[in-house]
Amino acid sequence: MSEKHFDVIVVGLGPWGSSASWHLARRGKRVLGLDRFTPPHGMGSHGGATRLARQSSSAGVAYTTLTEQTFDLWNTLSAQTGTPILQRTGSIFVGQPGSLWFDKTTASLGGSNFEYEFLDAADARRRFPWMRVGENEVTVWEPNGTVGLVNNGITALQAEAQRLGALLRTDEAVLGWEETAFGVSVTTTLDTYTADRLIVAVGARANDLLQLDLPYKVARQVLANFRNTGEPLPAVYFAKPIGSVEAPAYGCTEPNGDWKFSVPGSPQWIDPESLNQALLPGDIEKIQEVLADRLPSIDLTPLSTTVCMWSEVEDGHWVIGEHPDSDRVIIGTGDMGRGFRYAAVVGEILADYVDGKSRADAALFRPGRFASATA
Repeated sequence: MSEKHFDVIVVGLGPWGSSASWHLARRGKRVLGLDRFTPPHGMGSHGGATRLARQSSSAGVAYTTLTEQTFDLWNTLSAQTGTPILQRTGSIFVGQPGSLWFDKTTASLGGSNFEYEFLDAADARRRFPWMRVGENEVTVWEPNGTVGLVNNGITALQAEAQRLGALLRTDEAVLGWEETAFGVSVTTTLDTYTADRLIVAVGARANDLLQLDLPYKVARQVLANFRNTGEPLPAVYFAKPIGSVEAPAYGCTEPNGDWKFSVPGSPQWIDPESLNQALLPGDIEKIQEVLADRLPSIDLTPLSTTVCMWSEVEDGHWVIGEHPDSDRVIIGTGDMGRGFRYAAVVGEILADYVDGKSRADAALFRPGRFASATA
């Protein structure tokens, strides 16, 4: 076999691409992974130290089995590498029954084996006196909810993939690809490689590289860290009830003890190539306003900030599956803000496509569901 020919080339070594590389290497595939940056980095959707990894899902019951699988896979990787990845903190979800996010979240728990508890406003205030809860809100407590340690997760995925034989090359941008009579050819800033199959997992930059018009938009997200002088707190998510002016928000304890908080609010749509770490007027003020209202014990002086992005797909679900014009090319994009939590199982799904395995639990994500999924 040529030194420049591989079973699979994976473009993009963020959480999804690194996970696909790990799963493929576990199956004995000869894998080349490529990335224009050096993950983990601040130029994509995985920026920052942590991600909430609760067991419930506001995406609905279709994700329940995938949630169970991704937690199992992360725990397997953590045990194999001796690296902590999912830090058990417990997680809190606060919302109003009848609102879309709240009802989907509770439905996802109802069909699972996860441990959870419903608390009315009075019970929630007694249990969590540091948190303000509205009279009509219900709190869902998940004692086994976690916080995902992003850098640890990506580093562990890559380390295991490399230990199993994958070749990972960073700071090498892909300029283009084409299907050949025998597979695919990928041209980078440094060389040209060939493979039997190609996985494209470049997140928000997928349409440009794939030359498709998948219906997703890229939202800019600001995360801010604050000092917490008290005990470490569980991860929290405040849903946005229908008809309320209250913004959705989420937060968790960082590895260094800081409190991270974000208020997505009205999306700020961007070109992914324009992503930078500069703050805009109102970024911090919006976060401080909600933080002061919900968690008054947190010091409102920001210690640091991170700007990242996520891809919001038209119908609210990931885009994973074969390229509409080539069954040799597998697509993984549209993280929907929950990409890291599910990365361990998404990588497995991508690897299954390479092996031609049909998965009923992944049919929802096929690119072909969109009429616009054409070159």
